[in-house]
Amino acid sequence: MSEKHAPGAPSGGLSPGAPPAGAVSRAGAPPKGARWGEPLVVVDRAWTHFEIWLAIFAFSLEIFSMALWVCLKGFSAAPDHPGATVFRAVLGATVLGTATWHALAKQRLPVRRGATLFAVGFSMLIAPAWVGLGVNYASNVLNWYQQASFLTLVGGLRGVGTRLTMLLALVGGSLATGRGRHIVIDILTRFVGARSRAAMALVSWIMSAAVCVVAAWGFFDHISIENFGANADDSAGKKIGQVASQLGEDFFIARKQIALDVRTTPHVVLRGETYSDWFTGKDWNTWLDESGFAERYGKEGTDALKIPENETRAPLIVLPGRGEPRGELISAGYLVFPIGLLVIALRFVLRGLLVLSGHVGAETEEGDDWNEHGRPGDQMDESYD
Repeated sequence: MSEKHAPGAPSGGLSPGAPPAGAVSRAGAPPKGARWGEPLVVVDRAWTHFEIWLAIFAFSLEIFSMALWVCLKGFSAAPDHPGATVFRAVLGATVLGTATWHALAKQRLPVRRGATLFAVGFSMLIAPAWVGLGVNYASNVLNWYQQASFLTLVGGLRGVGTRLTMLLALVGGSLATGRGRHIVIDILTRFVGARSRAAMALVSWIMSAAVCVVAAWGFFDHISIENFGANADDSAGKKIGQVASQLGEDFFIARKQIALDVRTTPHVVLRGETYSDWFTGKDWNTWLDESGFAERYGKEGTDALKIPENETRAPLIVLPGRGEPRGELISAGYLVFPIGLLVIALRFVLRGLLVLSGHVGAETEEGDDWNEHGRPGDQMDESYD
């Protein structure tokens, strides 16, 4: 029996994998766009992957810093403080209960449950017996972190959590923008065609990028004046130069403090030595001579920082004429706002270029771009030619 073909169809039938004539491509089909946009797709993919890993790292570091803060505060509480007993009861119950549950993995479920509950209850009962354990050690480590380490430059462990929260918020905003998941008001776009939706989206993204750039400069201008010592009537270039100069100073301070922390860690964390007693005047003076202070601040200013060799001091960097730079990096941390807004602006621009090249669609609610559907060059859902 001869085959019947639709008018205009090839006599040999449809090619393998080709959709039927007039069929609508399935929702979420991978987009295919112009060749000039493929490098932008690669950039967008690499950008997204970097931000995902940055968000994971920041979130993990925030959890770790908060957990470390709670543990050190709990262990360093005085034995007569109720919080010391409660912390040890919770910690003991968590550790001993988890260990018991896994140790009895081959036992019947009722046995595991009963033994785990007993371990939890027993841990809570004996908490007062070890309420004084680790108090001095934890207090020493906590005081070092807070008073004489790199964390001192950023406001302590709690300051780390604050800065990381700001970073996560802006990275999340950039990721949402890059995937078309940012907040939109789409009342009008629901009643227009595909071309009009694309045009409206492009206009809104350009305006959003402009707003982000203006806001970024507004934040930067304020921060340069309030935190970096620039004058309000300085030119933009002079403000940028002032911030860059101070950031260079901050980078020097951070590097030197990290070097001190590396030397301090074995003494305080491993040996339990008092953080303010192990660093002798002889070690401090030698470190000053070998750390580039004379080249940066002059020999006279560096010599003024030296102390008698038989004395001891906390391992915290000191600057000539300024003293200890506590909270020095907090001002630099504020720059996450203008930088984050500028990144989001660039994301809006890149998203618009990807739409123009045909590699992604403009529909926010679909938002399923190549990140979910495959590599550049796949077929797109709708065409905007």
